[in-house]
Amino acid sequence: MTGWDRGSAPPLPTETRPLAAGVFMAAIEPDVIVLDLATDTYACLPHARDDLSILGPSVEAELGLLGLLADAGLLGDASRSSPGIALDPPVRGFPARPSLWSIPAAASLVVAAATARRLGPLAPIRTLISALPSPPVGHADTARVAAVVAAFTRLLPWVPDQGACLYRAFVLLSMLRRAGQNAVWVFGVRTWPFSAHCWLRIGDAVLDDDPERVSHYTPIMEV
Repeated sequence: MTGWDRGSAPPLPTETRPLAAGVFMAAIEPDVIVLDLATDTYACLPHARDDLSILGPSVEAELGLLGLLADAGLLGDASRSSPGIALDPPVRGFPARPSLWSIPAAASLVVAAATARRLGPLAPIRTLISALPSPPVGHADTARVAAVVAAFTRLLPWVPDQGACLYRAFVLLSMLRRAGQNAVWVFGVRTWPFSAHCWLRIGDAVLDDDPERVSHYTPIMEV
């Protein structure tokens, strides 16, 4: 899909429409990036930022552009709620102390890694999300999170396929939830050249990556 060109025609009425379930958008400079979980693909709408306002889980645009988005299956019929995405990048790493790692946390890594292996290296994002343990209720216990992150950091080099960001984030988030903790799974994008990345954060701290690296990505979805 190419950018929407108004030309010299008079402006059309604008309207706000909800994005389809599993569709997320992020504006990066003049372009808009689309993540569609149904097809497990990213797409770029070049030079669409001036013609398209992203309003959380909805978009506002002229009717002609909305028609194109609807034809592409990117718009839904009913509004959906979605929490806001934290656009400020993490500013620090999480202080994982190796002395805090525990046998239960190590065992949970084995379970999470086995689940990831069963799903396969090309598992779609939504399949990985569905395979996560249910999120716990309550506030984070910093000491327990530190123990889990320490076990993850210490033992991950012994686990196959640890280089993929999806794999790392899935394993660590599974470990955290089994320990009664939680984190935000952030999916980010950049353009020219296009690249997608993901990481885990708690507040302004990134758990499984370098804050400088993730600062180059614009968040498009959070789990």
